Amino acid sequence: MTEAKLGQGQRSSARPPLRASAGIAVLGSRVVVHGEDLHHDCADLSYVQYLFFCVTGRRAEARQARVLERLWVSTGYPDARIWCNRIAGYLGSARVDPGLSMSACIAACDSVIYGFRALADGYRLQLEIPEASSEREAWLHAQMARRGLLYGYGRPLHGHDERVAVALKSLRDAGLRAGPQLARAFWLHRRLNEIKGIEINIAAVWAALAIDFGISLVEYEQFMLLMFAPGYSAVYGDQRARAPFGFLAGHQSWPSRAPESPGGLR
Repeated sequence: MTEAKLGQGQRSSARPPLRASAGIAVLGSRVVVHGEDLHHDCADLSYVQYLFFCVTGRRAEARQARVLERLWVSTGYPDARIWCNRIAGYLGSARVDPGLSMSACIAACDSVIYGFRALADGYRLQLEIPEASSEREAWLHAQMARRGLLYGYGRPLHGHDERVAVALKSLRDAGLRAGPQLARAFWLHRRLNEIKGIEINIAAVWAALAIDFGISLVEYEQFMLLMFAPGYSAVYGDQRARAPFGFLAGHQSWPSRAPESPGGLR
C-alpha cells in the first residue's frame, strides 16, 4: 500500500460514526422510518399524520390525528397583512425562490409575541396550572402580581379568537371529550375573563390539546412549524402572479439620488 493510500485509509477510519436511528434509505430497495417501511406501512397516512410520526416516532390515534389536521387547516390564513405572510408577499413580488421565501416566513414566525416562541411559552404556562383546584387561585394571584404575560390569553387586536370554536368543534366531531389540561385551560379563561375581561386564545387551546394528547414540548415545537405554511403559500403565489415589485408599492427602500455637484451637474 502506498503512503498516499495509507493516509486516506487512516483519515477514513478516524471519522466519528454517524449516530442516528430515525430511519434509513436503502436506495433501490426500501426506506425505513422509525422501524416501519415508508412505502408500504406509511403510504396511507395523511401528510400531517406522517409528519407527526416522523417527529414523535409514534402514530397518532386516528381521532386525535383528525383533530390535529383540522387545527392546521383552520389556521392557514391567506391574509397578506399578517406579519409573516407579508414577508411572503414581499419575496413573491421580488421573485425570490419559493424555498427561500418559505424559509424566511418560518424564521420570522420564531418570535416571542406572536410566533413559535409564544406557542412554547403558552405550553409552559399550561403545565404550571395546578392540578388541584384548591391551589389555583393562589397560583393565579402570584402570576398576576408578577405583571408578566400569560401566554395563550388575550389577543391584541380582538378579544375573541375565532379559531377556538373551530378547535372545540373538531374535538366534538372526533368524538373526544375535553382532557384535564384543556379543562384547566378553560378554568383560567373563566377567571381571567371575570377579573380582567381577557379571553383564551388559540395558543392555549393548542398547547392544552397537545399535552392531553401526550405531545412533549420539544415535539410540539417541531410539529407546529409548518402549520402556517398554507397562508404563506397563498400570499406568495398571489404576488408572484402580479407585476414585479408591486406589493406595498411606495414602501420599498430605494437608493437616494446622487447629490448635485457645485456646478449643478450630476
